[in-house]
Amino acid sequence: MELSGYLEAQRIRRELPNETHEERAIKRQAHLDLLVRQAEFYKLSDTPDYYQAKRWLLEAIKIEKHHPIANYRLGYILYREREYEQAAYHLKTALDGTRTDVLSDTQLILANTFLVNCGVAITREALRKLEDLELQIEGDIDQERIDRYRAEMVVQDEYVLDRIYYRKIAAGYETIINEETFHETQPGKMELLLKSSDAGKTLHTAGRPSDLLNQHMFLTIVLLNQATFQTYPVLQSALSELSGQDITYDHMRQLIRRIRDRFTRLDLIEATPIVVLGSARPVQGFRIHPNWSVTILCRADDFIHPIQKERSDV
Repeated sequence: MELSGYLEAQRIRRELPNETHEERAIKRQAHLDLLVRQAEFYKLSDTPDYYQAKRWLLEAIKIEKHHPIANYRLGYILYREREYEQAAYHLKTALDGTRTDVLSDTQLILANTFLVNCGVAITREALRKLEDLELQIEGDIDQERIDRYRAEMVVQDEYVLDRIYYRKIAAGYETIINEETFHETQPGKMELLLKSSDAGKTLHTAGRPSDLLNQHMFLTIVLLNQATFQTYPVLQSALSELSGQDITYDHMRQLIRRIRDRFTRLDLIEATPIVVLGSARPVQGFRIHPNWSVTILCRADDFIHPIQKERSDV
């Protein structure tokens, strides 16, 4: 995957003769998007590789220093690694945005939340150094003045810094939840509960054990959670975008078949022939069966977006 990404980056980087300024700008943006998607693949894979994710994000930032999404995702990784000063820099850069690119509303809330926690961590470390310094210093110090200024510092509880934030996506809307809610949430009747975390990706339904999913199966179920029926080529393109990998047509067909075979008793996927523009005959379309509601719980930084679920007759 890394090699194919590198070759694709090289292809995008090459310039054509007599290329216009607009064409160069389009190519530059395509290169940036590729780098960010590549980083997302390493971050969201079944075995997340944050080292490789950082490599690709740093490449993107070399091209566009103030790129909001690249800085946001790099800041989040550094935050998880407790590199708070570096994380704060990139989160602040992401929040500033550019004239053309800004964070989504959810990302703005999360970036500010992580930035606050970075500040708390940096403050706490400064207090520890201050206490050590007080023990080492011999002679008179103005303890009253020091205590007065220390009282003005607002330091939150320890658990705030270790807290992992998650998102809940249901019925086309998303909310921010904490780690406790993530783990305690259980599926209701006729509800598919999809959970994604560092521990893995799982599918939960009422009255049966959870099922461990690989990344492609998990994302395919997410993509099928739509009102309209999705064809193989549409799913293939969308899954390639979400996973950061080039998904083949045959692999997409195999994924649908495996999901249907594995969850035959649940009847998860509804299929029907549909007519698409440019096709001489109907083709198969797929979606999650309308009898099911779908709730997705994922990490705050997962590249998953809510989809409006107003059912319509097809």
